[in-house]
Amino acid sequence: MNTEDIKRHVSITDIEVLKLRSHSKASEEYVDVAFNYPRLRKKICTSIPYQYRRCGLFLDSPADIAGMIERAYKAMEKSTRENWVKKEKRFWDKENLGKTVTKPFFDKLINLGWNCIACDFPKNPNWARRIQDIKEMGYLMATDTKRYCKKCKKNTTHIILVPLERGARTGYEVINMSYKNEIIKHLDSVNSYENKKAPSANSLIPDHKFPEIRWDAETRHAIIEDMDEKTIRKKFQLLDNQRNLQKREICRTCFQTGKRGKIFGINYYYEGTEDWPKEAPKTGKAAEKGCIGCPWYDIQEWRNSLNKKLS
Repeated sequence: MNTEDIKRHVSITDIEVLKLRSHSKASEEYVDVAFNYPRLRKKICTSIPYQYRRCGLFLDSPADIAGMIERAYKAMEKSTRENWVKKEKRFWDKENLGKTVTKPFFDKLINLGWNCIACDFPKNPNWARRIQDIKEMGYLMATDTKRYCKKCKKNTTHIILVPLERGARTGYEVINMSYKNEIIKHLDSVNSYENKKAPSANSLIPDHKFPEIRWDAETRHAIIEDMDEKTIRKKFQLLDNQRNLQKREICRTCFQTGKRGKIFGINYYYEGTEDWPKEAPKTGKAAEKGCIGCPWYDIQEWRNSLNKKLS
């Protein structure tokens, strides 16, 4: 698919389809566009997501992407966008008063323009987490990691908010410290990757076997503190921070390429092959069946199966 395929389905003559672009780290894909509003003598350059996992947006056909672009064009007309901004400001004032660290980021994004991470947003060493918080509330955004900033006088990362209706809330399950310790206790403080008890429980992280990158709104549980030991063992494994980050990158690559991960380069899967099974959806609870058999999904199960095969 290319821009010409999309252009053929765009009926609004004041829309320019410029190029397709990927943000691999976030597993997002956009189409860069220019919206012309002749009556206002205004031109808006933005990016419209068409692959955006946090809202379950996966558009593959040029016609569907063109439809998304035209929706965004209408959403950015003066009166429509002004009404959207007022509604979202009320939403934040009513529902998100406690998000005192994240709210200043949203307050900047609500200008609906390209905002430079280096000079437009509040100084924050974990700005990516703040942006992720806003995405997890259902907002559509686009990122450009090489956009020229007139203030910085160099290319920097810029982010823009797209004024379309919020999708369903997604995001990580929140594990408080006391329940984290309970999970570690139930799993005997055993680091699944090392296959041995960790000298300190503080070095361990309860890792969701089913990776967050494949969750949707229905997958996430707001409260998880009522799980019994059997459910905990089914849902979690313990990893140190290094392996937890490694698994996250491997799952991201699998999500993008359809090639499942390996450990130590060993081409063994206790179910299936290295290819993501065709019958498994890309996201949602049903996607978990596509993870089963991958060594990173359940390291101990993979190890036991491999040892059994070798013996």
